[in-house]
Amino acid sequence: MVRGLFASGDCCMCKKEAAAGFHLCESCLDTLSFMGEEIYSEKTFPVYALLRENRAASFMIEGLKFREERFWAEVFGEMAADFLRHESLGPFDAVVCVPTSAKKRRIRGYNPPGLIAGELAERMHLPFEEALYLTKKVKDQIGLGVGARALNVRGAFAARNVAEKHILLLDDTYTTGATMKAAEIACMDAGAASVTGIVCMKARDVNYE
Repeated sequence: MVRGLFASGDCCMCKKEAAAGFHLCESCLDTLSFMGEEIYSEKTFPVYALLRENRAASFMIEGLKFREERFWAEVFGEMAADFLRHESLGPFDAVVCVPTSAKKRRIRGYNPPGLIAGELAERMHLPFEEALYLTKKVKDQIGLGVGARALNVRGAFAARNVAEKHILLLDDTYTTGATMKAAEIACMDAGAASVTGIVCMKARDVNYE
C-alpha cells in the first residue's frame, strides 16, 4: 500500500495548511465538488461517483496518472471507503479494478486504478483481486466519441476468480461508462453474483460525434 508519503498534518494539495480530512486542508476540500451519488444503474450494476470533474479533481487524477504522485491513491481510497460506509453499500466479497494495457503499465510502473483499489480494499477489510485482464489491444479512449468508445472496449476484458462473488469494481474516471460496462459484462460472464461500480471522478459529458 501507499504509505509514508505525507508530511505530518500537511495538506497534500497545497502543501501549506494542516490537513482536515482525506489528507486535505479545509480550503482544498472546499475546492472539490463532492458527488457521492449513483450516476448509472442497470439491473444489478449501479455506478457511484465520488467527485465531479473540476480543476481540483482533475489535478488529483492527473497527478496519480501522469506525475507519479502515487499518494493520491491513498486519498481516493479513504474517500471511497468513507462513502461506502456512509451509504451502507455492500456487502462485497472483493475489490476489482479496471486493468491497464501492458504498455501503459511498463511506462508508469503501476496501474492507477489498481493502487486505489488496493487502498480501498485494505480499508474495507476485503481482498483486492486483479481479476480483470485485457483480451485485445484497445486505443486510448481520450478523444473518441461515445460510439467509438463503446466499440473500442467491447469484448476487451475477461475475468477470473469472481464466480459467485459480489464484486466492487473501481476505476479512476467515468466519462461515457463504456469501460465500466465492458468490465462489468466480463465479470458477470465469469459468474459474478453482482457488480457494483465506484469511480473517483465523473468527467464532464462528452459531446463528440
